[in-house]
Amino acid sequence: MHIYIGGAHNGKRHYVRTKFAHEKLAWFDGELPETDTFINHKIVIAGLENWLAQTDLDEQQAIEHIMRVQKDRSVIIILTDIGRGIVPMDADQRKLRDTCGRLYQRLIAEADEVTRIWYGLAQTVKKRGEKQ
Repeated sequence: MHIYIGGAHNGKRHYVRTKFAHEKLAWFDGELPETDTFINHKIVIAGLENWLAQTDLDEQQAIEHIMRVQKDRSVIIILTDIGRGIVPMDADQRKLRDTCGRLYQRLIAEADEVTRIWYGLAQTVKKRGEKQ
């Protein structure tokens, strides 16, 4: 699993589209693929925070579901960092921000590679096998 993370409108999707322009990509925005679909494609999951806001799964179930989806597949996950900035007044929005933070920590711990995108510039912050 390769994670691209950055702020909103920082060029994450454009970077992934350009980098993998010659590969078969199956894009999922705000939703997750079924675990047995698009086996011959690289899966790109974006808008995970939107999926998390809509799902009826609790936090642990959501994490387990995402881990099942990416198991034994080539998966790219594009994460929007929503944890920096103003703390939301709305309790549901605060809960979503906190849940995303914990989910992102788990995904990043499991990822083979993590790339931060900052206004179109890419910085590898984790690569499996390299000392962190």
